Amino acid sequence: MRCLVRSFGVLCLGLILLSGAAQAASDWPKSPVTVVNCWSPGGGMDQELLPLKPFLEKELGQNFLYAYKPGAGGRIGWETIFANGAKGYTIGANSMPHLVNTMLFGKPSYKVSDFAPIAFWSADVPIWFVRKDSPYKDMNDLIAAAKKRPGEVTLAIGSFTGEHYITVALIEEQAGVKFRAVNVKGGSKVRSNILGGHFEVGVSRPGSIIGIKDEIRGLGLADAKRNPLYPDVKTFDEQLPSNIKVPHMASTSGILAHRLFKENDPEGFARLVEAVKNAVHSDGYQAILNRRGTPLNYMGPDEAEAYTKEMTKLMEQFKPVMESAKKR
Repeated sequence: MRCLVRSFGVLCLGLILLSGAAQAASDWPKSPVTVVNCWSPGGGMDQELLPLKPFLEKELGQNFLYAYKPGAGGRIGWETIFANGAKGYTIGANSMPHLVNTMLFGKPSYKVSDFAPIAFWSADVPIWFVRKDSPYKDMNDLIAAAKKRPGEVTLAIGSFTGEHYITVALIEEQAGVKFRAVNVKGGSKVRSNILGGHFEVGVSRPGSIIGIKDEIRGLGLADAKRNPLYPDVKTFDEQLPSNIKVPHMASTSGILAHRLFKENDPEGFARLVEAVKNAVHSDGYQAILNRRGTPLNYMGPDEAEAYTKEMTKLMEQFKPVMESAKKR
């Protein structure tokens, strides 16, 4: 009998401990959550992350506090999430291929695998554009001019690491031309330099130039189909000669968390995944994406994880192309 009582007591204690563990896992979030934006306020990522705030707060019943940690191509922000996010109270921006590129071109304290994607929901492909008064009507006009003026046609680009510069390098190589490409360090500076007439051609994203849409002309889009907000802008596939092949590479935005949060509190992580999914699919947030000209391309954690691995391989493949930019 004493053994039975003792066994029953051990069983009860085990059930209590299990119940306590479940309760501990299920009480996330019990305090405000910090969302780290790896770029500056008002930028493209901020226009996607900040509008989520009221929807996430409604879903999870906690305040979401936004912190801006720009610099080093996103690395400073991801260092912050890696240092403080193990319990799920510091999450933040996810951006491909930028996260991968911080590993390829630097030595941060984190690895890409130290983060767990929560979701991706928007993708913006490279668009080449000029001012409305430019003589260039499409990419073939531009390439013809570059052949006549080798190294003289000026091109503003926000970064030499990523899908934008890859389009530049591949067109130069395959078309046998050379541009005078300059890294102006940021999408906003690409816009201002084109509008100000300091450069002839800009390389950016459709969503990033929507505010100046009436003042510019798109030359080409690195996508499989045309963008509905720029219906007259042909894709590269439509207009370039068959010997010029430019991959359809997108800059993809979303949210990530520390890998340890997912592993140690799977219930809390699942709650966050569901909240983000509901938020980005809400009518209010959909209206915001539509105004930016950014269609919803939602990927949940598993699909986002696979996409991250695919993007890592692609960036490793094109790393020599991006490294060649150092010689410019």
